[in-house]
Amino acid sequence: MPFNAGQLKAIQQRDSSILVSAPAGSGKTKILVSRIIELLKEGYEISDFLVVTFTQAAGHEMKQRLTEELNELVSSPIDEKLKTHLQRQIFNLPHAYITNFHGFCNLLLMKYGYLVGVMPGFEINSDPTIIKKEVLTGCLEQWIQDENIRDFLSLYFPGYSLDDFQSLLLSIDNISHSIDHFYDFIDQMKTNNYDSLSSSLENWPLFPYLKNIFYDEVTMAMNKLIELQIFCEQNNLTDFYERPDEQTEKNQLLKVPFDAYYDYLDERLQALSHAITYDTMVSLIKAPVDKAYNMSWKEVDPQIKKTFTKLKSDILSSYQKSADAYLEDHSEDLIQKLQVSYQAINMLLSKGQLLDQFQQAYQQRKKELNQLDFADLESYTHQLLSPEYGIVDILYHRLKEIMIDEYQDTNQIQESLISLISKYQKPYIPLFMVGDMKQSIYRFRQADPQIFLDKYNHFSLTDEECLNSQTRRIDLVFNYRSSKIVLDSINFIFNQIMDTQIGGLEYYLDDSARLNYDYDGKEAGHQKEARERFFQDDMRQTEVLIDIYNPQSSLDKEQYEAHMVAQKILQLKETMRLDGKKVSYKDMVVLMRSTVSFLTFKKVFDQYHIPNHIVLSQGFLKANEIENMLTFLKALDNPYNDIALLSVLNQPYTCSYIPLDQIASLRVNHKDLSLYETLQLSSDQQIIQFLKVFEELRAFSYQHSPYDLLKKIYEVTDYPLFVCQLVNGEQRKANLQLLLEVVKQYQQQYPYLHDIIDMFEQSADLAPAIVASQNDDYVEFMTIHKSKGLEFPIVFVCQTHKQFNTQDSKERFMIDKQLGIAVKPRCRVPSEQYGEITVEYENCYRNMIARHQLDESINEEMRILYVALTRASQKLILTGVIKSIDEIKDIMNKLIINEHPDIYHKKNAEHVLLYNRMRKTNNYLSWILAAIFRHPQIIQQCFNHEELKPLAKKLQQYHFEKYLTFDSTEHAMFSLTLTNDQDIEEKIIQTSKQNEMIDSQIQERYQSFQYPYDTSKPLTLAVTKLPHIQDQSHASITDDNESFSMSASDKGTLVHLLLSYLTFKEDHIETLIQQLYQEKLIDDDGKDILDQYQGKIQGFIDSPYYQMIQKADYIYKEKHFAYYDETLQQTIHGIFDLVFIYQNQIYVLDYKTDRVSQNSADDILIQKHQIQLDYYKKVLMDMYHQDVKAIVYYLHINHGVEF
Repeated sequence: MPFNAGQLKAIQQRDSSILVSAPAGSGKTKILVSRIIELLKEGYEISDFLVVTFTQAAGHEMKQRLTEELNELVSSPIDEKLKTHLQRQIFNLPHAYITNFHGFCNLLLMKYGYLVGVMPGFEINSDPTIIKKEVLTGCLEQWIQDENIRDFLSLYFPGYSLDDFQSLLLSIDNISHSIDHFYDFIDQMKTNNYDSLSSSLENWPLFPYLKNIFYDEVTMAMNKLIELQIFCEQNNLTDFYERPDEQTEKNQLLKVPFDAYYDYLDERLQALSHAITYDTMVSLIKAPVDKAYNMSWKEVDPQIKKTFTKLKSDILSSYQKSADAYLEDHSEDLIQKLQVSYQAINMLLSKGQLLDQFQQAYQQRKKELNQLDFADLESYTHQLLSPEYGIVDILYHRLKEIMIDEYQDTNQIQESLISLISKYQKPYIPLFMVGDMKQSIYRFRQADPQIFLDKYNHFSLTDEECLNSQTRRIDLVFNYRSSKIVLDSINFIFNQIMDTQIGGLEYYLDDSARLNYDYDGKEAGHQKEARERFFQDDMRQTEVLIDIYNPQSSLDKEQYEAHMVAQKILQLKETMRLDGKKVSYKDMVVLMRSTVSFLTFKKVFDQYHIPNHIVLSQGFLKANEIENMLTFLKALDNPYNDIALLSVLNQPYTCSYIPLDQIASLRVNHKDLSLYETLQLSSDQQIIQFLKVFEELRAFSYQHSPYDLLKKIYEVTDYPLFVCQLVNGEQRKANLQLLLEVVKQYQQQYPYLHDIIDMFEQSADLAPAIVASQNDDYVEFMTIHKSKGLEFPIVFVCQTHKQFNTQDSKERFMIDKQLGIAVKPRCRVPSEQYGEITVEYENCYRNMIARHQLDESINEEMRILYVALTRASQKLILTGVIKSIDEIKDIMNKLIINEHPDIYHKKNAEHVLLYNRMRKTNNYLSWILAAIFRHPQIIQQCFNHEELKPLAKKLQQYHFEKYLTFDSTEHAMFSLTLTNDQDIEEKIIQTSKQNEMIDSQIQERYQSFQYPYDTSKPLTLAVTKLPHIQDQSHASITDDNESFSMSASDKGTLVHLLLSYLTFKEDHIETLIQQLYQEKLIDDDGKDILDQYQGKIQGFIDSPYYQMIQKADYIYKEKHFAYYDETLQQTIHGIFDLVFIYQNQIYVLDYKTDRVSQNSADDILIQKHQIQLDYYKKVLMDMYHQDVKAIVYYLHINHGVEF
């Protein structure tokens, strides 16, 4: 396909710095490659360019694409001189500066690093957490000797909760490396935001932001007032907005309630629009509303009065909360609090204080190890580019252009590095920057989209302006990834919800922001035929699937949503066609904001026989709990890996958590030994116990799969239980379960521990082995972040109802690159009752930063939603869960209010953009529903729901067809499906029956298969089927008066299931049965069986054997084994019910549910199962080379025999 005008402009523009705003699917990588090719054809060398990509993998891909295109060029009939030139470029391409920022810095430091003290042969530590903690522990030992620091720590971290302090300091350290000249930033922040308080607060840099907060709050309150007025109009409560004809003399002197609120809010809107002093603003904001007359409530429905009261109190609720949070009664109070809070900031962050001391100690430690971390790569390169070293001069005269991909994700340090080179002297080196502000979703990596936005707003838009400014902005306006229906549907949604206030940039009001379909490029000019085809293509419409969840239902809401998605996938598989072929599973992807529900969906998909694959992101692998577990595996694989072992020792596992200072004291006298060898010399009981557990896990790893080992680590360490108690505990626990699932998924491919570790370490970005092969027919599960840059024919965006994570805005210490740093101040005050107490004060400045952080977080969430939706090329399906139909009705009511002429819209009279109150939400689903319920198709579908009909009629009056008249929305097509748990369950039953039929057909096929070889002897044999074994383990376990239809074998299996859940601590059988029932491991019949059998199991719990097991050193339950018998020349397999080690003696215990006589002799009871138990003993003796005793425990008579 030929390039369009914008693409050609981006490729051919010269002699200026260029910002290419390239929305999703606009072909930016193709443009970058083509620009380089064209420049090479003009005579440039590949070494003339620095091309910075977002990841090293992207850099490798770009080199590969350049190589392919150059090879194709030199193979075509071209000028010999040009061919020779291009062949030289192919030869030099492997050495070109085409890499990510860290790769470029690494190349410079390997060559010139010695100039700034970087030793040759340095190692890059991609995970320096352990070394940082080790250094920080050493610093703390010194700091605690200082009385001032000790007072600070005890004040802000009472009880010396140093874990919180360490987390805070390490977090700020991480942020500091993304801020250019961090300590200058701290000094400037102090001068501007703290020292300036000595003058009037109107000059405070934060004062305009503070005014803006209340301007937004007042407009929000004004809209709430209009909402209440509409409610009163609908319910004939005219007293609220019109003075009644008859009133008492007193009431005639009071205001109409609506007028009282309106005058109050309008006065504040006017005042905040002009210059105002701090104290005047405080008195104005905190003043009460003028008194209004009381309304008459005669013959008014109590429910209407209740709703009125709620709506009325809601008018000023957020406004008043903001007044309390952001304003002090007097400016002196604010100044005093900020002075106290700065003392803490100074102690932490000023040059020479705690953070600086830690960073210097950490730098020294890395020098000793000759290691650099990623932050060092950038900071040392920053030093290296100082003019005195001459390297920047070399680069400046060598480079002719610097190209940066994904420019919206650049941070301040990276921007500074580029500026040092490009602006070394005039004329500046031209920059070619490509990105899309709407896809800036890496705030957690300290990406600063404001860098992109500043250039977007200031670069020249015409060639004439460019002559003077030497800057040019080029907007790519066409998307070549997605169908017209997908593009218009996305535009329809984002036209209504995104602007600079929510989302961080304009959409509807910026013609270059919207996604456009290139009719000329894709339809060869046949626009009319294409438009008609789009209108007829109902299968491609965007679908919204909503489950109305009942908390009393049998499954949780994630499971219902997973079933709903699975059922839709099967439907699409049968009915939808792409390019004339039936849809494949690999055409579909399931995207979610986080990995929390991956396993729930996977298990449900497995029930439907839908092949699926989990794709992990770097964010998942970098999660603390995942890194900790992978480090544990590394230590088990190689105990001489000091860093890994040190991490295990210092983590909060039940088998370890040994303080770093204790380890350090051990190593003082054994510096020549490894940590592992040093620990073995210790007489400390805690270390001895740790080594005992550690060695057992190592031994376990030799005989079991990585999956079983990881499960064992979870058991031994209780780590999943620990992470549940942390912030975002649900996510952390889900991550650990997901790691277990991924290890299980790959253990056949990587059967050994070392292989699994290597798999996770193959790439700094992400091990390719974790991504499914394109040839495999899978539905993939992927986070939205992981999907960025990819495309899929059919995209499910799920869990849209999940609330946003706003934890960052709740921290006590807040740091913001724009607003500065603040903390909740603390001080000690005397108390008659308690002596001296610590008091923490709210800090208006800190609360302002928290609000800004929250706003930025929500802005990014909207951009994340944009990324998710723009992954689809042919069809979008959005799914979520609501609690009741009232949520839909509430949205429809607000949409009616949105059309009211008095509703305050800041920017557009057409009311295309929804008013702020509708957009201030905490989940994707609210945005999606608010937008699509203005679409005529959705309004029409609401007439199929009796509860929604009245509201649908009202919405229909507003003729929302006008929003489809734009070229960018005319083919937006939506379908809404509201379902409930019962509907989904009925489909589950139908699918289960179909699967049973399929399974029975497969079983019949297998049973009728004639094996062509000798079948007289099986290759493997269950131990219970050995010759001469008459295993009665599942003979009738019911009493004479029981009459269940379940087979004896199934009943025996039930009892064994229950026994496998015994903890041998304080087991309560009734509770255990109930737990199995609630977790759906047993059904009603199974519960009845176990309820009647619990007396016999209680007999076992009361027996001496149970008490012996309780005191055992080790207990293993339900362990599989396989053993090759030389005599039989067959593999014998079986399951040990229970193996335990008590007083250095190994026992194997087998539960039997045989119905035997209470008077049976022990030798008879032994004889019944002796061959089976002899095999058990033989297997264990071969494994442990030690005598083994066997116990057969007959539950029916509560009697065990030992031999």
